[in-house]
Amino acid sequence: MVGTRITREGAENVYRAAQAWVDAALRSDSSLFTPGEPIWAGRWLGELRERFLDKPDTSKRKFLEKLRDQLDPTAPAQVHQLMAEALYFHRLIVSTRDGSAKRRDIETVLGWSPSPVAIPAELIQSLTPGIANPGQYFHVKRPNQIGFLVEFVEQWKELEEGEQARLLEDPWAFKSFAMEREFRSRTLMDEPNSYRTQREALLHLVFPDVFEAIVSTNHKHWIAGAFAKFVEEPAEDVDRRLAQIRPEIEARYGGGDYVHYLPEVRTLWDERYSADLWNGFVKRAQEYCGTGRLEVDEIEYKLDIGGKLAAARRSVMDEAEGWTDLVKSGIGGNLVHPVQQQRFRDWIDESPNDSLFALQMLWEGDEDNPDERIDAFCELLPSRASSGPGTRTTLSSVLLMGLDVEQYPPFRVNVFSSGYRQTGYGEPERAAGEGELYEWALGFLDRFIEEASNRGLELRHRLDAQSVLWALAMGREEIPEDGPVAEEPEEPAPEPDLEALAARTYLPVSFLENIRVLLEDKKQVIFQGPPGTGKTYIAQALAETLAGSEDRVTLVQFHPDYAYEQFIQGYRPRSLPSGQITWDIRNGALLQAAERAQRARGSAHYLVIDEINRGNLAKVFGELYFLLEYRDRAMRLQYSEEPFSLPSNLHIIGTMNTADRSIALVDLALRRRFHFVEFHPDDPPIRGLLRRYLKDTSPGLEWVADVVERANGLLQEDRHAAIGPSYFMKPDLDEGDVERIWEHNVRPYIQELLFGYGGNRMEEFTIENLRRGRAAGHPLDGTEGGPNETTPNE
Repeated sequence: MVGTRITREGAENVYRAAQAWVDAALRSDSSLFTPGEPIWAGRWLGELRERFLDKPDTSKRKFLEKLRDQLDPTAPAQVHQLMAEALYFHRLIVSTRDGSAKRRDIETVLGWSPSPVAIPAELIQSLTPGIANPGQYFHVKRPNQIGFLVEFVEQWKELEEGEQARLLEDPWAFKSFAMEREFRSRTLMDEPNSYRTQREALLHLVFPDVFEAIVSTNHKHWIAGAFAKFVEEPAEDVDRRLAQIRPEIEARYGGGDYVHYLPEVRTLWDERYSADLWNGFVKRAQEYCGTGRLEVDEIEYKLDIGGKLAAARRSVMDEAEGWTDLVKSGIGGNLVHPVQQQRFRDWIDESPNDSLFALQMLWEGDEDNPDERIDAFCELLPSRASSGPGTRTTLSSVLLMGLDVEQYPPFRVNVFSSGYRQTGYGEPERAAGEGELYEWALGFLDRFIEEASNRGLELRHRLDAQSVLWALAMGREEIPEDGPVAEEPEEPAPEPDLEALAARTYLPVSFLENIRVLLEDKKQVIFQGPPGTGKTYIAQALAETLAGSEDRVTLVQFHPDYAYEQFIQGYRPRSLPSGQITWDIRNGALLQAAERAQRARGSAHYLVIDEINRGNLAKVFGELYFLLEYRDRAMRLQYSEEPFSLPSNLHIIGTMNTADRSIALVDLALRRRFHFVEFHPDDPPIRGLLRRYLKDTSPGLEWVADVVERANGLLQEDRHAAIGPSYFMKPDLDEGDVERIWEHNVRPYIQELLFGYGGNRMEEFTIENLRRGRAAGHPLDGTEGGPNETTPNE
């Protein structure tokens, strides 16, 4: 077995601490900080789960503030210590030059305990240098990552000692146990992909000589796919394939730490990355800095604004007279759009007490954690003062200049997105909040400083780095390929109001929220079910709600003649003034939607494909099969030499009528790339939907729901032939409407379904018989049966 553990200086301390955790938590019920004390015991794990996971705090407060309330003073000392040790192991793998922030958080939790203990000195030493950079999502979803550890060990304790010993001897059996957990807490059940990074970290820390020091499942699959030719024994498990790949990579490119992340290797599997990107970006930065204009163009006015805001901050913290004027004048200049400046100033005048408190939350103390400061500030910032995550982050970042202008430079979505694209740094999550957006931007500036230093350009601090980036993005130095970026970003969409949509559609909020999670995971879903179940209506309504505007939603409908040229790209005729016909390459619905999404990276865009299974999918989708799965990779299209990739902010919702036999044309390749959501009258939440609607809009007509349910009971042999509720979901429904809909819409549909069956089956489906609860009672197999009385609730 080729070794996969990291060997850089200090890494051995990390692995030593990890094995101490294995001994304490998995081999016994002991403790990491106080060996011999029963801390990792089932009793305390269960109580921590109940307090931390079963009662999640979804507010925007700081993680530690929420955790303190979840533990509260009534939690036993063992539960406080258990949480601190779980936090220690959670943060252990994270690469850092200074472990003081990790230590501070752990000691904060220990300090809440009625009997606090100290972190042993050797374990403090192990907090640096870490092993991997798990990415921003790992930190954003910290409760889910730590929650995974708690529930994993709790279920581990339910195993027999012999089985525990076997799993610790067999890495692959251990992995199977870790992958197959069905968790009890709603926090983890509702977001099954939110703890994958912690699970990958667990595998490496427990078995560092077997599993790679890679905590991204995407990276693992990209590497395995790019070097598939080195896999002699194909395996479903990606880690088994990586184990076969590593010797070949080391033989060609040398060994050492992070072999898969060596620049010459990474360019082979990650098309987002190339050392040339940073080379080119830093070269342009060097050329600009060489002009000597940086101080005059970018630094001086920002220092001036920072000085004004520092004075405003002192006035706010002292609650001195005239603080409002200092703040309002401090945010002047071109860093905040004039309209946004005025909205914020108006709020200060209208609500001085509220705005004072919000500013104090942003500016209090001398600690770090700018993301938490911004989140606390934005929680108190009403929409009339500033709306949209990107816009609010810009305002917050400018105000933070009053804290330390060199460490907290201003932010703007398009400026930083330009830097991300030019360097292959990657974009933050689409759903990232204000604090996360700024933290991601600061991480980019730190990386820029490091990459610049490696290439001979010394940037003194983040303000230098931001100012160079700002100058390049504002056109003071020509930007290649992408062209100049618009100065003002598109107004971001408001937070989706799923509760309002739930009220309008009579569907549970949890159902809609689950679809949103699925869209965040794979970026594409398909609603499938019989006709009349509201698939198309829900697809459009949900897309508009999540996008925040119908302008960000594109609707197409597939049919047997729909082609690749209409959907993606192809030659289309055009008449010339001379009367002749020429042929131009035109973009189809998909590329048009992708271009709109590309121009507005800060907003979510949706493509709704109605009746997706009625098209010849292999022909219509073409290269899209690949691009749907690999959103960050590009390839040439049939009619273009330019590489194309699907923007990460373009989501796809398809609808599929399962009564249409063309469903057979939907192959496994497509099914693997979409999440599927069932819309069926017999299953929640569609089951009972019509009754809820009628009770609210047409009281007294609830019997129509009984009629539909009884008819579906008679059609039970073909589940996809069920009658959906949408037929009767119309305003001001009365009995006359019901009879007309039944006779001219529903019965013709049933008659077509029953064509070829013996007997007078249609008599069973008269609205009179169904309303009285009388039906012959035989299914679609044509067998004979007598009348059957049914109860109203049957």
